Amino acid sequence: MASLEDVSLQLNDKIASIKRLFHLKSIGNDPSLTTILQKIGLELANIQNNLDTFQARIQLQQTEMKSLKDLKNSVQKNSEVAHHLLENIPAHLPRKTAQSSTADPKDEKVAGNPVQPEPAKKSVKSKYFVREIEYLLMEEFNHVPGYMKGRMTYDQINAVIDELNTAVKAKYKILNQPLKSMSNITRNQYNTFKEQETKETKGQCFFVEADIKDFTRLKVDKKLNGIFNILRHCHRIREVRGNHLVRYVLL
Repeated sequence: MASLEDVSLQLNDKIASIKRLFHLKSIGNDPSLTTILQKIGLELANIQNNLDTFQARIQLQQTEMKSLKDLKNSVQKNSEVAHHLLENIPAHLPRKTAQSSTADPKDEKVAGNPVQPEPAKKSVKSKYFVREIEYLLMEEFNHVPGYMKGRMTYDQINAVIDELNTAVKAKYKILNQPLKSMSNITRNQYNTFKEQETKETKGQCFFVEADIKDFTRLKVDKKLNGIFNILRHCHRIREVRGNHLVRYVLL
């Protein structure tokens, strides 16, 4: 409950306010002071306009400052990513599989002289198109389950891919040789490769464990089988089994 002294102070403040109002009202009715009051009103209006302008500019600068901070954070993040990429360039970069060309350089058109179709010749056996296993991307490697990777690293897997591609190239180089030019050893290899083919591997490139032993330095062991699991998981190879033989078909 307010004391008598507090009530007295409140009443005195209200009385003083009322006196000021009557005093201002009397000034407003004084013709000699009307012009001064009008000037004061105009000055107050100008001050209010200036304050509104300053407030709008401050809000605009605050918006621009926020945009600059967002841009700074974005540039800093991109710089960190670029620095990380620079320090972690993989030893094996993905590459596009070379496409075989069936065009004959002799078939090029000469300006103003289109080449006329030549008479039909005896069909020539086209070269065998040899696929390659594409390197794993770092993103793919990171999505391989941990139990499947074990302690294997990204570079180790791609190094094995290099060896497997070497085996595939060596195998299909033999398959592409003319039979007349083959030695007895090469002819035996050729016949073995042909016997390994099935309907499922027709037109596909594949290798078997014997090819790894013959054409690479890899050991066919548990670790290599683990890498085969990763390559299957990443859709680089698939298995075709039959006649007690596992064929690894390139995708």
